[in-house]
Amino acid sequence: MLATTADEIPRGEGWVFEPKYDGIRILAAVSGGDVRLLSRNAIDRTADFPDVADAVRTLATRAKLRDLVLDGELVARTANGIGRFSDLQQRSRSNTEARHGRRPAAPPEAVATHEEVATPAIGVTLMAFDLLAAGKEHLITAPWHTRHDALEQLFRRTRYKSLSLQRVTPDDDGAHLLGEARRLGWEGIIAKRTVSAYDQGHRSPAWRKLKLEHSQEFVIGGYTEPRGSREHIGALLLGHYRGNALLYAGLCGGGFTDGELARVAAKLRPLTVVRSPFSGAPPRTPQPAHWVRPVLVAQVRFTQWTPDGKLRHPVYLGLRDDKRSVAVHREPESIQSKRPTAPSRAVKPTATATGKPNATATAKPTAKPTATATAKTRVQPDAARLLARLDAIEHEEDGTGDLVIGKGVTLTLSHLDKVFFPKTRAARAFTKGDLCRYYVQMASGILPAIADHPLVLRRFPNGITGQAFYQHKAPNEVPRGVRTADVEAGGNVIRHLIGGDLATLLYVVQLGGISVDPWHSRVQSVASPDYTIIDLDPGKTAPFALVVEVATWVKDVLDEFGLRGVPKTSGMSGIHIVLPLAPGTNEDAARVAAQLVATTVAERHPKGATVTREVQKRGARQVYVDFLQNIRGKTVAGVYAARPHPLAQVSMPLDWNEVTDGLTPAAFTIETAPARLTARGDLWAAGMRRRNDLVAIVKPKQSRSR
Repeated sequence: MLATTADEIPRGEGWVFEPKYDGIRILAAVSGGDVRLLSRNAIDRTADFPDVADAVRTLATRAKLRDLVLDGELVARTANGIGRFSDLQQRSRSNTEARHGRRPAAPPEAVATHEEVATPAIGVTLMAFDLLAAGKEHLITAPWHTRHDALEQLFRRTRYKSLSLQRVTPDDDGAHLLGEARRLGWEGIIAKRTVSAYDQGHRSPAWRKLKLEHSQEFVIGGYTEPRGSREHIGALLLGHYRGNALLYAGLCGGGFTDGELARVAAKLRPLTVVRSPFSGAPPRTPQPAHWVRPVLVAQVRFTQWTPDGKLRHPVYLGLRDDKRSVAVHREPESIQSKRPTAPSRAVKPTATATGKPNATATAKPTAKPTATATAKTRVQPDAARLLARLDAIEHEEDGTGDLVIGKGVTLTLSHLDKVFFPKTRAARAFTKGDLCRYYVQMASGILPAIADHPLVLRRFPNGITGQAFYQHKAPNEVPRGVRTADVEAGGNVIRHLIGGDLATLLYVVQLGGISVDPWHSRVQSVASPDYTIIDLDPGKTAPFALVVEVATWVKDVLDEFGLRGVPKTSGMSGIHIVLPLAPGTNEDAARVAAQLVATTVAERHPKGATVTREVQKRGARQVYVDFLQNIRGKTVAGVYAARPHPLAQVSMPLDWNEVTDGLTPAAFTIETAPARLTARGDLWAAGMRRRNDLVAIVKPKQSRSR
């Protein structure tokens, strides 16, 4: 039984409401102990989700039922709750690769990809919402409320990790469940008539889906060649059927991982045909197109339909094998564009269809947003939408297009397909678009770290192999939403770009900026730095292992002085050790503290460390312990900033227990850093909360130890 699309919530008695999750429809059938998980078109998915099959078998065994048939939605379960279809596809692929012995060994945590880090955290659950058979009792012709009562009885005394009873909300709470769906990012809700029988194999108005987002299946009719650093395919050419005609719906190049690009390309190449399968003239594409037999189906999310029937801002979610391509039609509009209305009464605990309170569904009162919360929302817009749009600009619009970051803030980006980091034996090429996407993914870490700090840019208009130059002064005219301010240094007042919001950061990349170097102080208090820095800069032949050893010497001195430092890779060949400072610390005190630590290290370890400024007077195998970067206007690479290194390395904060012989700067690149931030959290923010009072360094050691 399938749902029809509705454009308003059904009113009156006799309706119940359920969440509409973004998963795979499954019939779970038990027969004499054997379990099969079948998709909508009868494809057996049992081997893909064995933990679900085991849970269904256990449910039947405990209920002493030889035969059992459940209808439900298979959903991904992530650390943030119910996941999306793309999460489910990722988990399914991992299981398939493991069964066939193709799953690669997990890389070290520091160099793991986002997909590899996320995979272990993804579980699956079958949300059972209907019972079609239980033992000898066949319930298809029974009304919904009878089937659901029997389903509740099955789940009454047992809970399963991979099998759950779908939540149901009674008829007077549909609007509130819809509001919850908006808050939690569900695909929508389903309305069901309580007196309806199960209309097997048909789409019935007794079940109605109210969709909050545009998401549906599309037929793949071709693909374009990749450009820039992209490999395998550029974008998919999508369509849907109207009668026997396959209508073109546009290009989709966003939402892919490198692995998924390779997987989809491998499925498409054997399907190559000479002529376009789309009705009418072949679609015009920015890159050469390759046509395929229209048999593969992709799930795609998008923002809206254009007046000429094309998709706006589509994002690829995954391939579907549970729907035949000839059954893919354009779905009618639901409630995607309708503005939510405020609840007319206080939010109350939701209940099951039987009227019993659902303790886990109780809604917490919404707190009045603070100024801090508002700012956080402002600088962390919808990353998925921005990533998809950046993909589309680079791969579908010749590298130039507008990026809407927030209300009234739009950046015009150009040449996103320009290669900034050429391909090497150890790494693929990375484009200007890749760098933009990196900073979007790292926004939660880098934006707070550089908030209110004047920025110094190192610009590489033609990539890291071209000519570079530093820029302190902001351009005379900047786009709306890009922050600038007049800042004084050395008797001169210069208008700088000011960090802290995504528009400014991406504007830096648009200018060709790769390394983003913030001042140590904020624009509101330029004479009082947030931190002081000790920069470990190796000589020409000094190994990185020596840099690590010098860092441990610095740590020893900090411990003696009762100070705390946060280590981070420089992103090139060095290490920065950053001392967070108490509010109000003046510039002279900050510089003297760094100097005292640096000179102490150099005096104790003269063979390996030096504070000699002149390069020609340093040993080639020594590490320069530089404390002179702590002058107003001087900068080093900001935390999480990309660096002009052939591997696209970044400046990465570390735990001190990571500063060992096994540390390598090459572990942290624009490809691997987002996964590390997700897995380890923001080590920089945690370290910056432990600020140093520099009075500690002038106290005798004996008094500190008492």
